[in-house]
Amino acid sequence: MLLKVQELVAAGQPLDLQGTLDMSDLFQNNSEYSPLSPMKFDVTAQAVGDRILVSGQLSCDIRLQCSRCLEKFDETISVPFEEQFRIIEDSETEVSENDDAVPVSEERIDLSPYLLEGLVVQLPYAPLCSEDCKGLCLDCGKNLNEQSCGCNTEKIDPRMAALQDWFKSQKE
Repeated sequence: MLLKVQELVAAGQPLDLQGTLDMSDLFQNNSEYSPLSPMKFDVTAQAVGDRILVSGQLSCDIRLQCSRCLEKFDETISVPFEEQFRIIEDSETEVSENDDAVPVSEERIDLSPYLLEGLVVQLPYAPLCSEDCKGLCLDCGKNLNEQSCGCNTEKIDPRMAALQDWFKSQKE
């Protein structure tokens, strides 16, 4: 996805860009995330002074793995996108560290890596299939969303186990 800088600056008006990007290579060896469709983007590029502002919306259907029960589930991720580029001359060597804009000296900007990064950084860190997911039993590993297990859920601090035995002997 190439954006021609000089044409955008010369036009003096916003440029709408829509399309799709394939994300399968990005998640090739990842078991937690797998895209079900290409990422869709709908962004607008606008030249303002020596800056190029690119903003819009990114979306993708993706298969996630629940962090509690490890089941796969499908979700549509839709996130806002905003990136700022600053046009610099070839002779300009000093770039301000406080500037959030990406310096650009070429005639074209490949937006693909910025669009892909914009979606990837917004993916949930610990995805959940539902807010009330019960997860897996810590003892037997059964999915507690599907069925309950007969494991003893009462956990006793091993440092206090001797006291429990003492209390039992006092009752007898």
